[in-house]
Amino acid sequence: MSIAIITAPQGPRSQANGLPREVVSQLVQRASQAGKTVTLCSCRNVPDVIEKLRRTGDDGTEFLLLDPGVHVPDGDLDAWLVRSGIPYIEVHADHSQAAQAAQAAATDKPLSVIDGYGAQGYVLALSIALEHLGCAECENDIHVGT
Repeated sequence: MSIAIITAPQGPRSQANGLPREVVSQLVQRASQAGKTVTLCSCRNVPDVIEKLRRTGDDGTEFLLLDPGVHVPDGDLDAWLVRSGIPYIEVHADHSQAAQAAQAAATDKPLSVIDGYGAQGYVLALSIALEHLGCAECENDIHVGT
């Protein structure tokens, strides 16, 4: 049972959005304490994100943390989010109008949107995901209100 983190490029010059190793290590450790695994996939573009979403239903993914990057509203991405049926949180490292436009255009609503907290947004999103999956007590005594 796992939590997938899918990230896409943050701008036209970016090849992929890489989370700092320290943050990935913290996410893996916190999920492990709750009996979950974390898989990380950095995608080059929206079609790569869609391809990863196609595979999440078959690999035991229970929850998704998704940073679509600079996301132009994309009906295919929205359709795959709906089709997957996997609950997700949209994470945007930087607060931006592009993130707000993508959120407003989505046909399927994420459980939450975390916008503008940098890498710390992933830590917060993981806490929400673990609580949603009923694992918050395994991880710590902090409840984030889901």
